[in-house]
Amino acid sequence: MDMSPYRDLFVSEAHSHLSAFSELLVQLENAPDDSAAINELFRHAHSLKGMGATMGFEQIVGIAHLMENQLSRIRTGEFRLLPALTDLLLEGGDTLSRLVSLIESGSDAFENTAGLAERLAAFDPATASDGRLHTQTPPVPEDTVQETTSQEKVADSHVFRHSDSFKSVRIKTETLDHLVNITGELITHRHRLAESVRLADVATSTSSLNQLAALLRDLRDEVFKARMLPFSTIAERFPRLVRDLARKQGKEVNFQLEGKEIELDRGILEEIADPIVHILRNAVDHGLEPADDRVTAGKPFCGTISLTVRRDKDHLEIVITDDGRGMDPERLKQKAVEKGLITDEQAARMSSPEAYQLVCAPGFSTAVTVTDISGRGVGMDAVHEAVRSLAGVLTIQSQMGQGSSFIMRMPIAISIIHALMVQCGPFEMAFPLNVVTHTAELKRSAIRGTDRCPTIFLDGAELPFKSLRRLFDLPEEYSGMQGELLPAVICEVAGIPTAFSVDRVIGQQEIFVRPLRSPLSHLHGVSGATITGDGRVLFVADVNALA
Repeated sequence: MDMSPYRDLFVSEAHSHLSAFSELLVQLENAPDDSAAINELFRHAHSLKGMGATMGFEQIVGIAHLMENQLSRIRTGEFRLLPALTDLLLEGGDTLSRLVSLIESGSDAFENTAGLAERLAAFDPATASDGRLHTQTPPVPEDTVQETTSQEKVADSHVFRHSDSFKSVRIKTETLDHLVNITGELITHRHRLAESVRLADVATSTSSLNQLAALLRDLRDEVFKARMLPFSTIAERFPRLVRDLARKQGKEVNFQLEGKEIELDRGILEEIADPIVHILRNAVDHGLEPADDRVTAGKPFCGTISLTVRRDKDHLEIVITDDGRGMDPERLKQKAVEKGLITDEQAARMSSPEAYQLVCAPGFSTAVTVTDISGRGVGMDAVHEAVRSLAGVLTIQSQMGQGSSFIMRMPIAISIIHALMVQCGPFEMAFPLNVVTHTAELKRSAIRGTDRCPTIFLDGAELPFKSLRRLFDLPEEYSGMQGELLPAVICEVAGIPTAFSVDRVIGQQEIFVRPLRSPLSHLHGVSGATITGDGRVLFVADVNALA
């Protein structure tokens, strides 16, 4: 019987089982007496074995059967789940995932699983080490690894089989991108129509325009719903990542994940996964102290790393917190001076929140030695750039001896956003509303500091003061500038309020952000562009770069 028509179904189901198996196994390690979880693990392994047998994939059947045998021993109470067996079962899951990916790609490549099968069959809890274990995973062809990684990104987010009530429809991303572009064009034409009505003063068109606006909002909402995926789509790999890194370094870590059911745009999910991995790796490597140091400091033997996802209206907050050693702002400033990133004068004026942001500077690292996890000064720079590219803001908080928090705040969607339109010199500009806290009218006489570092007091606090005219090399005088009061947009940059002076605040507007292509992509201080109702091109401000 030809089973090829069922191959796609097998691959999809197998990846779902393997993804759930890996996540559940890491959870079970923290609660080894959870009989329901043990039974669920056993069912995943048994289902994989049965599916493989139906399709005639003997390698998959053999490994799944041996894994099932070990889980059966745990289920019958012969022994509890040991870290050494967890390592072995995770290696078995990785091997099965690679085998499934080879089947999916139609590759003729072969992976030797004899060594793994022998270790699974011969596992003896009486002789297994309960400490740190380095499992040796057979080398895998590069194209196989890439295929597996790609599949992980789109795997269904089933954690337990009884959660299969979650239904999803797979749509080509090309189709979704077309829908977003069409929605953006409709919004542009809506503003164009509004401008025409205003100039012609055609009152009878108001009703039609209102109806068009309502339909556009409905279309926008439906398109966004189609693009939305739960955070668990990428989050299921994080417990395993933290667990493996901690085991490698001989640390005990309790990983907590909250808000994985929250949905966000597919484009953001694809871009935010790597930054989260960078921060989690740093939290394990730099953030958490060795167990002996924690006990000496009066802390629990086991460190805690939490990943929390929150939604606040049209914005998303991803917070990664550890209860480790924290960061010393004075040491950060000293390292930055040594590396020539800042001067002694700049370091003296720098506040603690500003000092924490130094870790995002290219090449900056406080690590004494370079490891295969971190220490080259690349990770946080990549995190900062990724968050900035999503029109988001990265804020770092820390307290010596208590731990650190990395807060990424960004819009739920990145293509269509709400913006504050301002005028500066002869042109207009858009500030994403997610970084704007409020607007104000400032007295010119209130500007203090030097020409290089002007500041202004607002609501009892001293804020950095930036002139958009100077930032974009515009003439200092313009006919639109009149009077003693100077309009300003107050933005929060990395947790630090910053005032940007403008000539006029026009108002809020929903805009469709278009990416900039070369050579415009090299412009400093702008992150994209939009087209107004009368056909003009306006730039979207990159507040992080301007600050």
